Amino acid sequence: MTKLKLDDLLAQPEEAAKRDMHDAAKGDRGPDFRKAVENASPAERKKLRRAADALRRAVKLAHSGHGTQAARLAMGVLEKDPDSALANHVMGVALEELGRLSLALEFYQRSYEKDPNSPDIYQSLSMVAWKLDMLPAAEKFLRVFLQMIPGNVDGTINLAGVLRDQGKYSDAIDILRNAIYVHAEHHDLWNALGTVLIESGDPVQAATFYQESLRLKPDFGRAWNNLAYAHDLVGEMEQSIEAFDKAIDYAAHAKDTATMRHGRALSYLGLGDLERGWAEYDVRLDPNYKDATLFEIGLPRWDGTDPAELKGKTVIMVGEQGLGDEIMFMNAAKDVIEAVGPEGEVRIACTKRLIPLFRRSFPDVMIEPHASAQLEGRDWRVANAVTDDLPPADLWFPMGNACRAFRSSLDAFPQEPFLTADEEAVAHWRNVLAGFGPGLKVGLLWKSLKMTAKRSKYFSAFDAWKPVLQTPGITFVNLQYGDVGEDIARAEKEFGITIHLPPEIDLRNDLDGVAALGKALDVVVGTMNASVNLACSVGGEALVATPTARGWSRLGSDGLPWYPGAKVFACEPFGNWDTPIRQIAAELEARAKKAKKAA
Repeated sequence: MTKLKLDDLLAQPEEAAKRDMHDAAKGDRGPDFRKAVENASPAERKKLRRAADALRRAVKLAHSGHGTQAARLAMGVLEKDPDSALANHVMGVALEELGRLSLALEFYQRSYEKDPNSPDIYQSLSMVAWKLDMLPAAEKFLRVFLQMIPGNVDGTINLAGVLRDQGKYSDAIDILRNAIYVHAEHHDLWNALGTVLIESGDPVQAATFYQESLRLKPDFGRAWNNLAYAHDLVGEMEQSIEAFDKAIDYAAHAKDTATMRHGRALSYLGLGDLERGWAEYDVRLDPNYKDATLFEIGLPRWDGTDPAELKGKTVIMVGEQGLGDEIMFMNAAKDVIEAVGPEGEVRIACTKRLIPLFRRSFPDVMIEPHASAQLEGRDWRVANAVTDDLPPADLWFPMGNACRAFRSSLDAFPQEPFLTADEEAVAHWRNVLAGFGPGLKVGLLWKSLKMTAKRSKYFSAFDAWKPVLQTPGITFVNLQYGDVGEDIARAEKEFGITIHLPPEIDLRNDLDGVAALGKALDVVVGTMNASVNLACSVGGEALVATPTARGWSRLGSDGLPWYPGAKVFACEPFGNWDTPIRQIAAELEARAKKAKKAA
């Protein structure tokens, strides 16, 4: 290998970890130099000692944020001895610290091929595989590592984390409990057990283990963050904010601080403290926040503090975060247009699929698509369609910033739809729905398109909806995009219920059509997703089941202030879907009886 090849390696883009590794036991991973020297032959020992000194310095540099210098030291050894297991391992450590994860994996594999008897290489292989979402491989490497070093606490914590991310909660809990019997004073084990429990959907018990971790180590910032999250899930927003305050006090670095501040912002909003909540919510744009969208727009950014700054200006609103957020934040678009006034201009950049709906709703506003891409593991967004070859704009802002100016209290939310459905399409869908038979026409949703072990706690199993599906006087219509054939067949076979498929509509991409269908239905029921946002934004009604007692988007209210037509039914306690589903079934039954009586 030559210096040029090293420069080529360093020129490769970074890869963001696909898994949240904050609660992993990292340690200062790398080879055990002492054992490597001891196990070498007498002829090799002297040469290996010299190389080990340089490689030991490289590992220290890598772990202290100097990955490039570490890589150059490792390459210096590899140029002399390309087959060195130690040097390949250390190069992997340096590249992993630099975010070149796939390259790091290649060097770890080379090290493993040269010395498969080193336990440390299995630990390194497991961590980078975990980051790359290669969970079965990560589990395999960790199990080998623990066979070679039984009872290693870091390895046990990491194996539990990998099992957790695969949804193998019972296995993860068992190995952590066994480790705690032996190492009861190890705060990281208690924190890891809490994290497995919270991801399995048990935030109440998780809080107990986080508190024990904090008893053992009161300045453990990550455990304070996790405890805050547990409080948030059960609707204890005041306690959540207090724990986030502690977490921020003990944050290890700027990235942790940004994550904790973001969590605190959502707790403020969930509590109904909109002034502090919207102000703190600005942290979602901080590059240190791991999920921040990074905007490349060469204009001053309006922060939402003073609406008067918009008067007479040319301003650009840019959609942010997910599809549901773009729809929801358009709630304040009319206020922005009024604040700009007739002497100014508003331009909106949004997801391409939303353009027909947004243009109909705001026919006098320029509405064009934004463009997004991933670069070096981060999400970037541009809005060239509303800037290039046009008179220059004065300001830009992500849509959510308008809430700080125009949604500082619940009274500020409009009580009418803020988007406009295609009325011809609404009439078309009403005719189609009438052909499905008698009874109320109810749209049904029950899951997210992106279902992972981590996200599953926010959604119920399909079978849990049986009380709703068996409500008399209801004709159900599928609004769930994605692969639903198996669930719909089960409803027919096991519940005796037909869930009708609306013909000739792409529920994922034809968002204008979904909005019209949502308005044509008598009501939509299910968990919160983009289709519920669409239906309610144009004046449709929804009965929404939510796992949390006080989610941030409810803003401290009993419903969803963004959508007067939405009624919320919360799990009590967290994750007990039986409560909201039976309440929704009762509400539907009452509506069906009322409709039958009026017919």
